[in-house]
Amino acid sequence: MNDLEKVLDEELKNFEEFTDNSFNEWEEISTEDETTESFLFTKSKYWKVEPFDENYGLQDLEVFEDNTNFKDHFYNQGCYHLAAQHPENGSFVFSVVESPQNENKLLVICDSQEESQMKEVSNSSLEVPFIRKLFCQGPPVSSIVQAFDECLKDSTVVSCLNEKEEKEILTMENTSNIRQFKFGVIYVSEGQTQETDFLSNQKGSSEWNEFLDLLGEHINLLGWGEYSGGLNTKRDRSGKQSVFTKWKDFDIMWHVSTLLPYSEKDPQQLVKKKHIGNDVVVIIFIDGKGKYNPESLKSRQNHILIAVQPLKNENETKYRVEIVTKKSVPLYQPQLPIPPIFEKEELRDFLLTKACQGERIAQKTGKFLERYLRYRGAVIKKNY
Repeated sequence: MNDLEKVLDEELKNFEEFTDNSFNEWEEISTEDETTESFLFTKSKYWKVEPFDENYGLQDLEVFEDNTNFKDHFYNQGCYHLAAQHPENGSFVFSVVESPQNENKLLVICDSQEESQMKEVSNSSLEVPFIRKLFCQGPPVSSIVQAFDECLKDSTVVSCLNEKEEKEILTMENTSNIRQFKFGVIYVSEGQTQETDFLSNQKGSSEWNEFLDLLGEHINLLGWGEYSGGLNTKRDRSGKQSVFTKWKDFDIMWHVSTLLPYSEKDPQQLVKKKHIGNDVVVIIFIDGKGKYNPESLKSRQNHILIAVQPLKNENETKYRVEIVTKKSVPLYQPQLPIPPIFEKEELRDFLLTKACQGERIAQKTGKFLERYLRYRGAVIKKNY
């Protein structure tokens, strides 16, 4: 096991799973954070209600674009790599290739623990010491680092990276571009307020089944060969079926509370909590009247809760939607319309956009961000 694998293994072991008292460590919101009244959630000092947006119709239901600079311009493109160590600013890895648009320029990407930046560097800006000119030599590799950022001119620079390490840089870039998602979806019938109540549901109403069909297709888990979202596909240990969908370029597996295994001997339903409790985004399907208490499912990982309530009349079903988030999650698009009621045909795209966008944003906040930066730092330092 190499150094990076050891770091990743340690991060996996440190992955913060749910605990029954984990809400004691949640960050409280201030009264100033809470400006929107909720009809579907009870008030909580740990969760903030997302406000509605009167400009909803002008919003674009698109997920943020991926950062694929290294994959598109450097990987397998004959580039070379430099490792730089600055006495004050830390470690960096530079990838360098000739610009495809201009042979007199270099395309340079700089990876630090915090971020990745790409710039064009003109060959004419590279300083060549007199002694190198005397022997008809080109600029030293350190001049590329200095031309990229003058603040790094005192760095110690060496050539680095073989094919294996180059793949690690690609993996590091891909880590921030999540394309496979696992989301929880819980059925709550009227009058249910406790975790032990709604996690014990083994089936739902016709409205629940209709909603699951909207989210994706029922698939048999045994022998399932595509993205599983952590569900067991060999021995039915995660239930016999789940709900899966492909949307845009994403694979989405739903952890469905009524399809995950139920145990009469386990009132806490730990198998269900193992999966749903570790999902960043969870949809709460409220079948009937009443509000959902966001503190009822005790999890450190859940950061975004989306409540959906069917509003049925003789001709069609519409859906009321409300959202609460942990304090660390910033407001992001798309926001809910005024009133937050959707036709069935438009609900799917909104929910999938909101969930995918939300997980990507949440992963860049709080302890998720801390873990990610530790991972990036390990990759960068490993190559110097």
